[in-house]
Amino acid sequence: MIKLITFDLDDTLWENMPVLIRAEQKAWKKLCEYWPETHARMNPKEVFEYRVRLLEDHPELKYQITELRRVSLQKVLQHCDCPESRAEEIAGDLMREFMEWRHDVKCFPEVQPVLAHLSADYTLAAITNGNVDVGKLSVSEFFDFALKAEDYNSQKPEPTLFLKAMERAGVTPAETLHVGDCLKADVAGAGALGIGTVWFNPADKVFDGDRRPDYEIRSLTGLLRVLDKDLQPAY
Repeated sequence: MIKLITFDLDDTLWENMPVLIRAEQKAWKKLCEYWPETHARMNPKEVFEYRVRLLEDHPELKYQITELRRVSLQKVLQHCDCPESRAEEIAGDLMREFMEWRHDVKCFPEVQPVLAHLSADYTLAAITNGNVDVGKLSVSEFFDFALKAEDYNSQKPEPTLFLKAMERAGVTPAETLHVGDCLKADVAGAGALGIGTVWFNPADKVFDGDRRPDYEIRSLTGLLRVLDKDLQPAY
């Protein structure tokens, strides 16, 4: 009997790429306003590549994506002759603004009614490799708790976040169902622990993972059929 349902966030409850593109565009514009020399010396692609190189040099930032972005902004500014103290200040201010833009998400239409329905009978939790704070979302009231990779220095498909969620809810893998769009992080990660898995696949992608999901849905409303046992395992 399922007691806990855990959800991925990005690309499961909303389409994430438009959110990131808007946030990146606003961040670039603001960065150039803070320090105009940046525009003369670099472009957005080079700023992104700088962040990639920084991660290669500092693999300890793998799980700290917010800090990775902040540090890379500071280094970019210093590369553009911004004094260290000013660069640190700008990077901090810009990251606070970026996080506001990062939370400007629009959930899929069915998300709110489905979560509202499920929250009456199940413990609901968010498990994300991203840096979205569930408390800032319009659907926050339906979640009992949320776990972020940054808080545990671990990312799906690693087991930590799944184990912590079950520990917090006081349930077993057999009493847990995880819903997510990523075959590796969500399906393989949760499935390896014996957790039931639901692959959110709105684009009807061809399965190309290592572990098949227990269920496959095109819309979150399909989750209701899964729980009502009207939908048999997809594989």
